[in-house]
Amino acid sequence: MAHGHHTPVTASWQATRSQPLDQENTMRRLLFLPFALAACSAETVTDAPAVAPPASVALSKVGVEHSITGSGLQEPNPGFKYSLELSVRSDASGKVSGQLHAKALDLTFFGLPAGTSELVEEATCLRVVGNTAYVGLVVTKSTDPATFPVGSLQVLWMVDGGPNGADIGHGPTPAAFNDPAGLICSDTPPPLPADGVTHGNFIVR
Repeated sequence: MAHGHHTPVTASWQATRSQPLDQENTMRRLLFLPFALAACSAETVTDAPAVAPPASVALSKVGVEHSITGSGLQEPNPGFKYSLELSVRSDASGKVSGQLHAKALDLTFFGLPAGTSELVEEATCLRVVGNTAYVGLVVTKSTDPATFPVGSLQVLWMVDGGPNGADIGHGPTPAAFNDPAGLICSDTPPPLPADGVTHGNFIVR
């Protein structure tokens, strides 16, 4: 065998192999690049500070959903006059709370003796449709239990006439006469008299 200069086999193999390895590594980097970019993008989105919901949204979940507040005097007929003050509200879950304070100033229209009776009533339900409120009530205190028994049910409805309009409504009035079916807070409340409110104002929300 002739003895000439030969390139070492190992060196030649390494030189030959280095080019495919470089190409393979380059391809791997290119394939990995989209995943790396996606990961960076995901980290950016995940790490971004959360934007708090508007205050109105938070309040709507836990705050007051509907309400009627105000006071006034009603005199539907001569010999029938009363004053009332109420604050009733419901939250987003439907829970109702609030009271009504009423003074029967004159009930001689009904043949009752002249005098003043006072009532405290707790709200049992509230339904608001636009600017109109329907309220169910139960008497919890009465200075004339013979006429207004404790535990008796009453109803009220009121239309908020706005800043320049007149409020109209009726109540509190015995549910036994005006709402025997207990529909005051339903989709079909009973028709009730529409009496004007004087010396006061009611706000329905």
